[in-house]
Amino acid sequence: MKNWMLEDHRINLPKLFEHLGFGNVSTEKTHMIFKKGGAHYVIIRNNEGFLYYKVQRPQEKLSASDLIIEHVSKSESIDKEMLWDKVDSFYKKVLDTETLLTTNDSKNTLDTVTKEFNHFLSYTYPLNDTVKELYADLDSSIPFSGRVFQNGEGKPLFPLFNMQNEVCGHFIDGDKGTIPYGTSAIKHSLWYSNIPKKIDGLFLFKDPKEALAFHRKFQLKNVVYMALGEINSQTTDILFQIQKLTKVDKLFLSFTGNKKIEGYLRDLHFISYIKDSDFKLTLTDRDMRLLFPIGKEKSFSKFYEHTQQFNKALATSFLKYNTIIDQNRLNKYSIMISTDNDKIKVRLPLETNAIKLSVWSYYKNYLNKTIDILKPKSDNWYAEWEMMDNQVEKGREVQLKEYRIAL
Repeated sequence: MKNWMLEDHRINLPKLFEHLGFGNVSTEKTHMIFKKGGAHYVIIRNNEGFLYYKVQRPQEKLSASDLIIEHVSKSESIDKEMLWDKVDSFYKKVLDTETLLTTNDSKNTLDTVTKEFNHFLSYTYPLNDTVKELYADLDSSIPFSGRVFQNGEGKPLFPLFNMQNEVCGHFIDGDKGTIPYGTSAIKHSLWYSNIPKKIDGLFLFKDPKEALAFHRKFQLKNVVYMALGEINSQTTDILFQIQKLTKVDKLFLSFTGNKKIEGYLRDLHFISYIKDSDFKLTLTDRDMRLLFPIGKEKSFSKFYEHTQQFNKALATSFLKYNTIIDQNRLNKYSIMISTDNDKIKVRLPLETNAIKLSVWSYYKNYLNKTIDILKPKSDNWYAEWEMMDNQVEKGREVQLKEYRIAL
């Protein structure tokens, strides 16, 4: 048993991946990428043989036995067969299958690389002098130096970092906007600018291009810009880990989109992942349901008052075009609130003004000590920056307070 599972070097990993039902996404000189069930795996070869890693953890190199254990752990047992019995049986079958073993020819299918190889790093090149104005002179930019590159086609790339500060993907600013690049582990990472010695604020955006446009407009010093490609527990964990390390009390939140409503929906989604907020969000095809603690009596009273003012204004507007209130139709687009013990239940229509009001009121009454929400006057910060050339305000200092969310 001392020699158990020590023959991984004999196993041809690419063939084993195919045998287990993985699809080959791409093959390059230094690596192969396989996919199954939405997960991507990268195969490399070093002096000891084949290794692989998952795109979200390029620093963790695995071998054939790891893949076999992962596969077998998800398969059904015969009677009371334990995991290690199944692993031993499957491992022996692989070693007894000639087509799954390495040959002299298969050793030459990939170039030899070091164990530290990370295929994401092979995609990036320094920015050249022909990039458009937004990306000009970034080599001398304190926040963005070494945080923006380009790919072989000249498109700007922003590296994404996982919890271990390893690059596990990129944003690309391409023809379809700023989106995840290739097999990037967007669900497990975020982008952030260089961290200064003194930090006065953390600023969160939907993508790095928005952060860069924001910086071009305000030229803030001693701040860290961050961007989430996807809002989930993993990415927000990394975000709050950075906040804890930097010891910054307040986070500046500025999600945007092609339309205003996209930014406010991201606000609510992000709030639902704030630690200890106990803020639950459910989205249906007709509305949104929010559930959160009542908190202090003053906070709840103000929140309730704001929603009732909205509903009253909505009814007044309805009467401009109708002599009689259609209560069913009005209720469908009103903000409905009820309480359940120490919780507030909110039914929120999928309508821009209602969502904006709810974000603003929740932020004002529950979050204003920990979060500031900033919104551009345009739909997003890139559009705001583009407008600067033709605006009088370019010659004066722009104040952040002018962009705090307000009704």
